[in-house]
Amino acid sequence: MDATDWRSPELVAGDCPLSRTLDIVGGRWNAMIIRELLDGPKRFTQLRAGLPPVTAKVLTERLRLLADYDIVRRDEQPGVPPRVAYALTTRGESLRPVLAALWRWGVRDEASWAAAG
Repeated sequence: MDATDWRSPELVAGDCPLSRTLDIVGGRWNAMIIRELLDGPKRFTQLRAGLPPVTAKVLTERLRLLADYDIVRRDEQPGVPPRVAYALTTRGESLRPVLAALWRWGVRDEASWAAAG
């Protein structure tokens, strides 16, 4: 890919890889849920504990959406009641360097804002 391909005006919305990526990681709570799962599988209550302001309804919706994107998988273990854990898929795990790069950018940006203010 040549360095200017990513700026093509023909790449809009769903056709643009950047836009698709931001739809996944940029959706409300999505990056934070992925961040929580980077350390390994977690149960719903563990995810909620790591994301205190998120409601159960919103977390459920976001987990379903991320599962639809093949970022998160729902692992159900037999029992009564069944035990459910959420984990990153291989595709979800591949977002690790993307989120790390966004984190580093955010740290640098925060420092530059602090220095300017």
